[in-house]
Amino acid sequence: MPPTGAGRRYAEAAFQLAVRDRTVDAWQRDLVVAAGLARDERVVRDIDNPAVPFSARRSAVEQLLGPSVSQGACNLALLLAKHGRFAMLPEVSAEYDALVRASRGIVAATVTTPAPLSVKELAGVKSRVEQLAGAQVELTTATDPALIGGLTIRIGDRLIDDSLQGRLTRLHGRLIEGNS
Repeated sequence: MPPTGAGRRYAEAAFQLAVRDRTVDAWQRDLVVAAGLARDERVVRDIDNPAVPFSARRSAVEQLLGPSVSQGACNLALLLAKHGRFAMLPEVSAEYDALVRASRGIVAATVTTPAPLSVKELAGVKSRVEQLAGAQVELTTATDPALIGGLTIRIGDRLIDDSLQGRLTRLHGRLIEGNS
């Protein structure tokens, strides 16, 4: 489901409650559990189905989530289910994670390389990305053999392309411009 903005509003409300109650980490864990359930298309199809009476949908949500999450997180899931937005839980969870990182001064970044990095290489890349970001970084990794060599780093909306593929593409562009 593409981001709607509504997911951010629900996440902000949950975050405000969590800060007030000093349960930020617990909410984060609970939203991950709820989002995992909402990624199951069969569950979402039944929970978001307006033809199914809300009492039955409520019972299903409580049975599926009740033992695993706090009452607050269960109530949020029920609210979303009531409005046919249960499928939005993964977005809410992702937005909540972003709010937690921002409140802690942590920046999310992704490094993509043609092959997996060793532990030592990953530590060096993380250190460099933290210098570039000017903050503590939560680094995720990805591989893309098409890069040929080097790496790309995405920090928020910013992309740093130091891959061989990127260099070749830029060189190609300069050669084409020089010939026109």
